[in-house]
Amino acid sequence: MIAPEGKLIVGLLLLAMLALHLTVGFIAWPLWGLVIAVAYLYRNPRRIIPSAPLGVISPVDGTVVEVQNKFDTFLKREALTIGIQMSWSGAYVLRAITEGKIMQHWLHETDSDTQGHLQHAIWIQTDEQDDVIIAIHAGGRFRRMHCYASVGERVGQGKRCGFIPFGTRIDIILPIKARSKINVGDKVLAGSDLIAEFVH
Repeated sequence: MIAPEGKLIVGLLLLAMLALHLTVGFIAWPLWGLVIAVAYLYRNPRRIIPSAPLGVISPVDGTVVEVQNKFDTFLKREALTIGIQMSWSGAYVLRAITEGKIMQHWLHETDSDTQGHLQHAIWIQTDEQDDVIIAIHAGGRFRRMHCYASVGERVGQGKRCGFIPFGTRIDIILPIKARSKINVGDKVLAGSDLIAEFVH
């Protein structure tokens, strides 16, 4: 399936290729690879969401690059931070890491540690009062991202809530007592892989 963000682009490319194919014939066949490549980048894969009420699900496809306790600059607390680096060729869909209510959004320039990259952070509070942050770092030419979850809205665990073209780094900031279920170097899939668990 094609993500909504890519349907116009893929549709226009498809029409252009059809017109080119009708004009020049079989010479245009190799260029169909471009349509296939773009459709692949804008894919919206279906995922099987695990049944884990206290689990934290990966928000994106990528590789775990950090698992450590750090200070949470958003909620001013010690926290468990899990960093995931998205691949430029991976699915760009952003999914909710847990079920809960959107409490706040932050959109600002980060400090020198992240090289001044634009950051969009989403605060989700679960029904058990666990506070989690999804911090999205973006830089270079690909700063445009889409987030469809509004403040006050409830999101479901593993449900699609945004789109990040060409990927970036995502930090998942959890309560300090949360238990990590992954290690640095692990590959994770959005919406289906368990990365941590709340402790009650």
